[in-house]
Amino acid sequence: MSSHIVVFLPDGACLDVESGRTILEAASAAGVAIDSSCGGQGACGKCRVIVSLGQPGGRPGDSLSREEIERGIVLACQATVADDLVVEVPLESQRGELQILMGRAEVTGEPAQAGTPLASRVSAEMAPPGQEDDASDEDRLLQRLSEASGESFEHFDIDLPSLRVLPRLARENSWHVDALVADFGGDGRVFGLEPPQAGEAYGLAVDVGTTTVVVQLIDLATHGFVDACASLNDQIAYGEDVISRIIHAQEDGAGLDQLRDAVRATVNRCAREVAGQHGVAPTQIIGAACVGNTVMTHLFLGIDPAAIRREPYVPAIKAAPVLRAGEVGLDIHPRAPVHLAPCVSSYVGGDITAGVLATALDQSPRLTLFIDMGTNGEMVIGHEEWMMCCSCSAGPAFEGSGVEYGMYATVGAIERLSYDRETDQVEWVTIGDARPRGICGSGLVDALAALLRAGAIDRAGRINLGFPSRRVRVRNERPEFVFVWGEEVGRSDDISLGEDGIQNLIRSKAAVYAGAETLLESLGLDAGRVEQILVAGAFGNYLDAESAVTIGLLPDVPLERIRFVGNAAVAGARLALLGRGARRGMEELAGRMTNFELSVVPGYMDRYVSGLFLPHTDLQRFPSVASRLELRA
Repeated sequence: MSSHIVVFLPDGACLDVESGRTILEAASAAGVAIDSSCGGQGACGKCRVIVSLGQPGGRPGDSLSREEIERGIVLACQATVADDLVVEVPLESQRGELQILMGRAEVTGEPAQAGTPLASRVSAEMAPPGQEDDASDEDRLLQRLSEASGESFEHFDIDLPSLRVLPRLARENSWHVDALVADFGGDGRVFGLEPPQAGEAYGLAVDVGTTTVVVQLIDLATHGFVDACASLNDQIAYGEDVISRIIHAQEDGAGLDQLRDAVRATVNRCAREVAGQHGVAPTQIIGAACVGNTVMTHLFLGIDPAAIRREPYVPAIKAAPVLRAGEVGLDIHPRAPVHLAPCVSSYVGGDITAGVLATALDQSPRLTLFIDMGTNGEMVIGHEEWMMCCSCSAGPAFEGSGVEYGMYATVGAIERLSYDRETDQVEWVTIGDARPRGICGSGLVDALAALLRAGAIDRAGRINLGFPSRRVRVRNERPEFVFVWGEEVGRSDDISLGEDGIQNLIRSKAAVYAGAETLLESLGLDAGRVEQILVAGAFGNYLDAESAVTIGLLPDVPLERIRFVGNAAVAGARLALLGRGARRGMEELAGRMTNFELSVVPGYMDRYVSGLFLPHTDLQRFPSVASRLELRA
């Protein structure tokens, strides 16, 4: 097959690309990050690029105007390489660095979860053999490790690769070696031997999310946080939500392998980046604790998730044994232990188990509603005596999909927004204080709330074309409200929110609220009984509580009851990495939570439909919002 040279500007990246590959695929291979929230399906229109030299193949893209096509603009996911090309990637199409959530400040479970880490480096000074001491090298090592560990392990064993190097290493270093020891269910297993003081030991805490992957590097000796890296999950190329990926896993006989390889590549890329920045070699990373929803756990392990989307919605696994890094394709010490958080059900995964552990919901006497805001809206309600959970398909609208100027939380995304009806002025704040490129989830919630308060949209999400502002207009036969004038920020177009995007956002918020409402009413409770709402997740952490209540995303409770706890999932992963108590705690939590399958719970769809208004069909459920709207009127 023939190939062609493709150059990407302004990066200057250049590579040889096989004919027929899309420009988006070529960009990915060149390390050029182009936004494509629809996974390369040609639906979102966000991967606009300009071909300034050469003639591409394929087609420009259905969402482009005639004027754009005449200017050489194509959708990178639809145009193919059929010639030597120079491709300009405009700022609006560049995917910036994701805003990373460390998930540390609100963690309450850490002090109580101390204990034996998943892996550690142990210094072992053995007594040399003598005529009256004929113990084997193995026995000498294991005896010394047992003495050094106290009651941490019931007994020790040693793997074969370590046994093979033990005789030479012990004698070369005067019977002083460093042992890499893993915790396998209370037993210590030596999986590596090195010269004394050969280097420091690190571990990874990994949140394998549907949209984003977060990797934290942890110093296992000090338990200290070193650094973190976040990346979009490469699986997005095969679909934005878990159902799309389950379907892809059944396609062409290779779909499952593609999804497994994509997520592993994402984790490994993040691990290399965060370790390389601190001079940490892969073999110095001797353990990893991973959390993810049930589908992501299956795909990460390469296990077919097909049964998850079919009645009776039973996963292949809920809890995996401790595995080796080489078995799961992690580019760290090949025999390092890998712990995966146990799942509760098909749609309530290990990320929720980890989040509950990190926030110590199971130890609190207060009735708590925990909501993880992401592509899947998973939630738990309960306290120290009982816990119930469920999951609803919130969809990726709050992560930018299905909203023309929606985007991920990257540099240039508007994350805070307000509108003054009297002055007709919009105030906004972008991530990184950069020139605005679009609006991320928290900004979209603010935008909906601001338009509702001002009367620019009605409670069904329809734009009021009689609203006295030049920001209300009709473009391409679609009503919209302009938040940022392009000419004021050096853009060729304006950043707006149209009715179709508003409807996608309303559907997403309705799914989350209906899930919480169904969970509460199934228990004979109402929102007023909830003493605290903990909102976790990348999107949830940056929400404005009042805006979230105003649009009906969260129940109408006093705002002081709402707390944003950051990335609780990766915080729980870190606890599991550092303490046996946390790992066992996760197992107990997964067994304690009772799951509601919303798809078969009577009344869920009725509650969802009732939520397709702002804030809700029944304003009595949102008295504070109703009061503010009446004052505005």
